[in-house]
Amino acid sequence: MTEENSGGPSDRDPMRASAIFHLDDVVPPECRASLISRVLREFPNLPEPSRQSLRAAVNDEVMPTSGGFRRGQAGRALDGMPTILQEPMESGIRSSDKLACAVLKCWADSHPLLKEEMEKFLAEKEIPSAGLDRAARRFTGTWPIELLKGGQEGFCRDHSGYTPADVALMLCYLSGNVPVRPDPESAASGAGKVLSDVLTYLREVPPSSPVWKDVIPNFAASVSRIAEDKAAQLRWAEDFDAKLKALNSDFGDLLAFFEQKDTDEWAAARVSPHVDSTTALGLADGLRVLLAEYAAVHEMAGGITEERERSQKRAALQASILESLSGMADLMTDEHSEVSGALPVGGSTDGPVFPEIPLALPNSGSMSIEAPAPQAPPDREHQPNSSLQEAQRATPGGVAAVFEQSGISAEDYEALQQEVGSLREVTNALRSENEDLRAEVEVVKAERHGAEEMAESWRLAYRTAINGPVDEPLVPEPDVESVNDAVAKARNRFKQELVFAPNSESNIDDNPFVDPGKVWDALRWLANTYYASKMGRLRVTDFDQSIKEACGWWYKGDQGETTVSKFEKSYTTRVDGKRYTLVEHIGKGTTFDARYTIRIAFDWDKEKRQVVIGYIGRHQQTDAS
Repeated sequence: MTEENSGGPSDRDPMRASAIFHLDDVVPPECRASLISRVLREFPNLPEPSRQSLRAAVNDEVMPTSGGFRRGQAGRALDGMPTILQEPMESGIRSSDKLACAVLKCWADSHPLLKEEMEKFLAEKEIPSAGLDRAARRFTGTWPIELLKGGQEGFCRDHSGYTPADVALMLCYLSGNVPVRPDPESAASGAGKVLSDVLTYLREVPPSSPVWKDVIPNFAASVSRIAEDKAAQLRWAEDFDAKLKALNSDFGDLLAFFEQKDTDEWAAARVSPHVDSTTALGLADGLRVLLAEYAAVHEMAGGITEERERSQKRAALQASILESLSGMADLMTDEHSEVSGALPVGGSTDGPVFPEIPLALPNSGSMSIEAPAPQAPPDREHQPNSSLQEAQRATPGGVAAVFEQSGISAEDYEALQQEVGSLREVTNALRSENEDLRAEVEVVKAERHGAEEMAESWRLAYRTAINGPVDEPLVPEPDVESVNDAVAKARNRFKQELVFAPNSESNIDDNPFVDPGKVWDALRWLANTYYASKMGRLRVTDFDQSIKEACGWWYKGDQGETTVSKFEKSYTTRVDGKRYTLVEHIGKGTTFDARYTIRIAFDWDKEKRQVVIGYIGRHQQTDAS
């Protein structure tokens, strides 16, 4: 491959055709293989010009490691042995602009419907479909990565059936623009030049000009407000990140208990720009309060009375904590951004719309797209006057000409500012009232849950007093001294009903569970109530309620497929070569202390009509444990 045709590292020239395949935002690594596979699969059905272009590129740029093709003959494999081109083409599109151009053209032709709908989409938004400069093997312009994301989301909202990666790549291909991330140094240099031009203009303005009375003071005040807003954004980000760091430091174990795996990645830079800043801070503070309350009742109490009270508090807090964790996860996006472009703000939840961002055609002929206007910082909702924006875009005469042609006097401008300030105060008051109402709702939910738990306990007590227990009394035998002892007695007593086949993850011999009598009760429940139900002798509509009445444990009948697949040793066992999946389980306790927590997992063998017990231990393994 010659240096002339090689794109080299993608950061040499971001507009070279091959550079697009170095951008994971547009073509993720896992999508490159599927893209090449599609091109090779659809090659016989593509238009002849596209086929000729790809054949020539493959002949010049690809050297298969198999198939017996010499240099310059690899294109023949497209007709009979396309699979041998898969790997070399995947690698080649990242270095050869010629191959990248040909592959992009063939890929676009293989998506005729997406291509047609994207062309309509761009036309509706008045964005030129410039396409690639195929002669130079380059894109014709650049645009901010945020703009690409906005267009991708806007198209996907209106068109189903396409992957985000396909939509993003077609956007770039048809528009001729490759996305780039802003360079802070370049941005600072550009801003410095603009400000220098403004200062030069101001030095030339006569002292008698009216701009010194109205325009310039207002402009200076606006700059001051923007500086304050940016400082407020930075303070908010630092405050929010500090709260997140403290959450992970102080409650890492509890977050793991609630199966939260990515809390270390929570950050202000990942907060969606459409989220209210007060809401984000309130969620973090509220989650901390809930976790602190839960920590006090997480462990099992020393007595049954206190444990019942703790159980009720745990149930209420668990629901609230899971809701808060879900809210925190919803705050985050998949991308890390600069603080100034990713801070949550007050106001509407509708973000910047892709087509509303104005286009500018520089003299060089390459198309660039202006970045979205800076978003309002926390606790500010000031929006610039639209008339001034239009004047700025349309008037080349400088700052004074903008204000002179805007048609807005200083008095009108100040009146609008005062009205905005009043509306901001009303918004903040409503937001505060909304937070108070949310807190009241959470209190009511907790009280209702406690009342329902109490009512249920009284109902069970009343039914037992009137009718007696549903199952035979399961009184712990006095000589059950350990979990191993309970299992040994059950092996001997229930040979017909129960089969013990503990897997390698089980812990029976030295299990420290403090109440082995309850283990015996639970095994008796399996051999009697559960077994009779499976045999059709007894109708049990709620296993969970049944075992609670029998020995105070709970029953669960399923487990997540991902967890079962990931931790197969913990969720399977074998008897005489037959594999059993252990998703049904009974147990007691929620802590990580094996003295107070135990699980018995089992499966029902329909053919042998037996309960196969395959796990006894503290926890079957999960991501949290």
